[in-house]
Amino acid sequence: MRNPGDVTGFNALRLWLTPGMGVKRHVSMAMVGALLLVAGVIAGVLWAFNDRRVELSDPIEVALVSDSWQRYGGWIAFALIAVGLAVATLAVAKLNRSLLSNLMPRPQDMAQLLHRRVMLGRGPRVVILGGGTGTSNLLRGLREHTSNLTAVVAVSDDGGSSGRLRKSFNMPAPGDLTDCLAALSEHESSLSRLLQHRFVGGEELSGHTFGNLFITTLTEVEGDFGQALRVLNQLLNLSGSVYPATNQPVSLVVTKLNGEVVQGESAVRAVGGAVKSVALTPAAPQSLPEVRAALLAADLVVLGPGSLFTSTIPPLLVPDVAAALAESRAQLVYVSNIMTEAGETDGFDAFDHVAALEAHGCRRPDLVIVNSAPVGDERVTSYMLEAATVVDPATARFAAAGIPVTGRPLVAGGATAQHDSVVLANVLIKLARQARTNGTPVPAQQAAVVA
Repeated sequence: MRNPGDVTGFNALRLWLTPGMGVKRHVSMAMVGALLLVAGVIAGVLWAFNDRRVELSDPIEVALVSDSWQRYGGWIAFALIAVGLAVATLAVAKLNRSLLSNLMPRPQDMAQLLHRRVMLGRGPRVVILGGGTGTSNLLRGLREHTSNLTAVVAVSDDGGSSGRLRKSFNMPAPGDLTDCLAALSEHESSLSRLLQHRFVGGEELSGHTFGNLFITTLTEVEGDFGQALRVLNQLLNLSGSVYPATNQPVSLVVTKLNGEVVQGESAVRAVGGAVKSVALTPAAPQSLPEVRAALLAADLVVLGPGSLFTSTIPPLLVPDVAAALAESRAQLVYVSNIMTEAGETDGFDAFDHVAALEAHGCRRPDLVIVNSAPVGDERVTSYMLEAATVVDPATARFAAAGIPVTGRPLVAGGATAQHDSVVLANVLIKLARQARTNGTPVPAQQAAVVA
């Protein structure tokens, strides 16, 4: 059965002629070549009948002065032009299909695939700093609008499969990178199932995901974690790029509000109470040049959603990333979490989240996006069992500090209070396009009406 989203027939032909596809110029060139060919044939005939020109001119003169020509001549010319254009376009499309027939199972889909890639390639440049489920979900929404995406992912996780691989191979944590790579893949359903497959058998493999092992293998082959990610970005045909915040193994050193110091990300929630500050060890790891380039070229930089102290802030603690963000002219947007996290942001409102970002050296966001939709009693009760509560938007505190804030209904369906990636992506893309048009961050007075 044909997929409802398939583009065939006239629609596929129309796609070949849309701006940016690079087909119209070749069709025009083909038509110019055909006209030159026809002109050459006519010139040859005239030369051949040079001594008998009357035999050619008399029938033409009779046709041109006839009533039929006077009545239908314009329509005949229009029809010939239209048919000629259609034939030339169809010929180019058929040629492409013929050339691609040995490379693609359905070469007739090429127009749709190429059109999508061209349109997404014109999208705004967006960089997301973070990690965890929040970042990968947001990437799924954004990839429908632009392929100029760069995810800069925290690699300080020391639990589970990532922790075991870190310890065995002295490498950064690969887990969040695996999720983001799958989220940006054109074949996410198949690739995600493969990369996120968790082995259950074998003493050494049990508990590891294939994606983590794949990244580890490439790191061994390439001799460098950063180069391994460069290779993966090329291999997986992504709608964007995924890079680690640093290509060196780092760990978190967390200080709680009560002054207790916790070593390692996996131990943060084991100690009760909110976090006061977080640092990396070693303190000044290096980043990749691609990360700096993406931040400087971005139209929009997004912080969050995700765990504030273990996903969003860690990339900002890498000196190269912090310096590039401070230098970038991109609009900086913070997407506030919907719920607090026990052992991390207990009692935090949205303003407290932003204050923590600034306390860790991040420049002040140009806009803060908070959820304005009700979470629902059932979900609130469920989260209370985990000592988590709804994050207060704190609009009065933002107003007093002069920080623009806008509320949007961002809660997705389901049992958890996660962001709706489609709705959030629509809001962010509108901001990014406006920032690209203006060349500067969206002014505060416009922030509430951008979306």
